[in-house]
Amino acid sequence: MKAFKADDYIAAILGNKNRELAKHLGADVVGIRSPIAIGLEEIIRHEIEGLHEGQEGSRRSRKLCVMIETNGGHIEVVERIYNVFRKYYAYVSFVVPNYAYSAGTVLVLSGDEIYMDYYSILGPIDPQYETPDGRFLPGLGYLQKFEELMDRVNQATDPGKVRAELAYLLSKFDPATLFWLEQAKSHSIALLEEWLPRHKFRHWKKTRSRGKRVTPAMRRDRAREIATVLGDATRWHSHGRGIGIKELTSDEIKLSITNYGDDSALNSLIGNYYHLFVDYCGKIGARSAENTVIHTINGLRRFG
Repeated sequence: MKAFKADDYIAAILGNKNRELAKHLGADVVGIRSPIAIGLEEIIRHEIEGLHEGQEGSRRSRKLCVMIETNGGHIEVVERIYNVFRKYYAYVSFVVPNYAYSAGTVLVLSGDEIYMDYYSILGPIDPQYETPDGRFLPGLGYLQKFEELMDRVNQATDPGKVRAELAYLLSKFDPATLFWLEQAKSHSIALLEEWLPRHKFRHWKKTRSRGKRVTPAMRRDRAREIATVLGDATRWHSHGRGIGIKELTSDEIKLSITNYGDDSALNSLIGNYYHLFVDYCGKIGARSAENTVIHTINGLRRFG
């Protein structure tokens, strides 16, 4: 007789919770708790291909639901993950039970539908740079401080009074890092200008207030406005500033987001799956979103 371990029972229940949510949404479901670091795209490719290969022809789902928790990371990795999702699925939704920051926000905004509740938060579009010891640090603050110091230097009438600022600029700011962060910010905005009209705004046909027909140019302009607001360092002040559903759906940002907390059945399915997923991550030693853990009906994988 085979002896079952506690992990076997937890894994089985977690798989059942995944299937229950998948059935309710009519989609394949994948749980991702990870930094968006180089290499994640290859892991996700393997898992998504495994999901797809496990289904036969007409039974293959054309919908994917991604439950995600991430501190963000590389925007280039986001673009490759997007390409994997869209290779196999015509419709992609994202569930954010807790948080998705920075590059994670860009990935979430590539979806056709977004599920959040009162506790969920996205973050400013803040490109991060990786230090030699593997830590991710926010880039908008780096760029903002550089611009502030440059303004002081350029506006000074007495060069002697800005000697300290000049010395700081020379010692602390790397031109290559500055260039990379500027490019990453521009890349993030360009992706949102492409993805929001293609997916999130696809069914936006008439304006809410006047019933005016929505043109492709209007969709692009709205996407640019959203990207600009979310990428404004002075507006949000901090990389870790959470932007909740109230702000995201406000007249300033005007994103359409499904509040799953208003649907008791969906709220229960998401909550049960998410909390068991996070608890199990802790049990296997992956206690924070700095670790990479992926879950599908094929099982749970931990990397790193």
